[in-house]
Amino acid sequence: MKKQIQRSSLLIVLTLFCSLAFSQAFKGEIIGGFNKSQVDGDFAYGFKKYGLTGGVGVVVPVYKNWSLSLETLYSQKGSKLKPQYNDSLDGSYKLMLNYAEVPFMIQYTDRDIVSAGAGVSWNRLVSVEEDRDGYKVDSVSVLTRVFNRDDWMAFGDVRVRLYKNLILNARYSYSLKKIATRNMPDYENGKRIERDFYNNLWSFRLIYMINEKRPDKSASHKVPVTD
Repeated sequence: MKKQIQRSSLLIVLTLFCSLAFSQAFKGEIIGGFNKSQVDGDFAYGFKKYGLTGGVGVVVPVYKNWSLSLETLYSQKGSKLKPQYNDSLDGSYKLMLNYAEVPFMIQYTDRDIVSAGAGVSWNRLVSVEEDRDGYKVDSVSVLTRVFNRDDWMAFGDVRVRLYKNLILNARYSYSLKKIATRNMPDYENGKRIERDFYNNLWSFRLIYMINEKRPDKSASHKVPVTD
């Protein structure tokens, strides 16, 4: 029932957003970049897992400097720990979580240069792979449902215009609910402990704007002609 409510809410948001997009001038986005991620709870500390992120988006102006945006992305997340010992069981760890992601955001833009926003994203797990001590863990897959298929994340977003339609973007995201509960080994003392997992990541992206009508600054400097 809870999943049905979440999906129904997302459908309502998408429907309202599409209505706005067709009723007003909208701007398209082509997005590409990378994630630096970790999974809180797995003892592999630090944003050491790199992954690709990219897709498309649409931005709809709603009031003065305020706008709404909706994106469709492919996003690679997870965590990574380098070998800890010179042994066949070297203590290395790698978790690869690949998602289809739909972020929804409200943002404020200042002087057509800098913008800041916040939002939520719905993530659907596409594939998962876990390697421990250099060996694949066969019991972990999408079908075994060790990790939840759905992940709702909150995020903050900052954008700076680099040149014309090209924008540099930094985004921080964190899971609103746990994505898994697992019995994990603590490499410091060798004991096992039950831990809740949460996605935690930074995204750094380049965004190319399409159909963007920027203000004509030269018009404000023209001297009016009088008779």
